[in-house]
Amino acid sequence: MLDLGWAELAFLLVLALVVVGPQDLPKLARTVGKLWGKLQRFYRDSLQSINKLETEMDLASQVDPRNQPSYYDLLPEHVRRAMEQAEPVRDAVQHQQTQAMYEEAMAEIKAAHTPGTESVGANAQPVKKHPIAASTTASAS
Repeated sequence: MLDLGWAELAFLLVLALVVVGPQDLPKLARTVGKLWGKLQRFYRDSLQSINKLETEMDLASQVDPRNQPSYYDLLPEHVRRAMEQAEPVRDAVQHQQTQAMYEEAMAEIKAAHTPGTESVGANAQPVKKHPIAASTTASAS
């Protein structure tokens, strides 16, 4: 790091001994050692913080499909509401409930419209069948 050899270190030690004196040299060495340790810890913590920041930036810059707005979210509100009303149910339990309600309603309609009683209510008129519907019903049986 500083690229000092043994000769340079010996010279610095003798110089420190002459300048500081033999009594204060241990205090100076202890202080310099503590400062050197603090400098090393600061350097190591700074590198760890920088590496952590780089990792976080890499993760943040990656495309996350969960955070990307879908085309559905970009649609106007009235279009989304219309799509939600026409969209099929994706929840299995709700689908079963809807299917059961549909089958129950169909059973009621079939019971109300048994052959020969195609009228509903007291003031009902007989229903005329469309010629195409009548021919498909006749060919189906």
